[in-house]
Amino acid sequence: MSRPRGMPRTEMPLTGRPSASVTRPSTTARGLASRRRISAVAFGAAAQAISGRTLKAGRKRRSAVTFGNCIDKSRVVGEPTSDFPYDPLVSESPEIHRFSVRAHWRGDAMGSGSVFKQNFPSLPIAGATVLGGSGAGANPEELLLAALGACFVNTWAIFVKKLNLNHAELSLQVSGELGKDPAGGYRFERAVIRPSVPRALLAENRPGVEKSLALAEKYCILSKLVRASMELRVEIEET
Repeated sequence: MSRPRGMPRTEMPLTGRPSASVTRPSTTARGLASRRRISAVAFGAAAQAISGRTLKAGRKRRSAVTFGNCIDKSRVVGEPTSDFPYDPLVSESPEIHRFSVRAHWRGDAMGSGSVFKQNFPSLPIAGATVLGGSGAGANPEELLLAALGACFVNTWAIFVKKLNLNHAELSLQVSGELGKDPAGGYRFERAVIRPSVPRALLAENRPGVEKSLALAEKYCILSKLVRASMELRVEIEET
């Protein structure tokens, strides 16, 4: 029997009779289209995977270059260099500012070191004795509290002036408490800021003083950071 033009040839089984399954032209076309779609999807997935690996590799290379540029292995530890990016303030835009300090260390956990910024005296640092350190300098926990206190008192001074409070010499105390971290080691659990305020000023304008402290806590950059990770309280200490 003659076969219509375009009809694919059907393989004959050993019996010599045609198979019960006959391939139609439309079926063949759909099969070819499906294979093309599968190939396109497979090719796209492969390209995406290659692109992702290339992007990750590029990021790693850029990170390595950036980190490598900050290290001068030939420099004596603790000696300032002009090429290290720890200028007092490097502005990238009106919204973004960069700050940097340098730290170095000698010895093991019982050793000591210093932190410093360019053109300023260095500050001795060491581990806290209760945490296995030598106690030969300010420990990291105290440095965090110092940063919080410095930020808060600076911000407080801004609002004392804005609210016209008669308080020219501001002072405060900052304390913190460590506790066991379920993930291991220790962590800060709470911090308390105790601003010293004269009794006379409190008697004259307590609402103004409390408002200045509330605004200082709200806008102090370090208090924002601390509040995100632990309990933070502000308690007025009358003097």
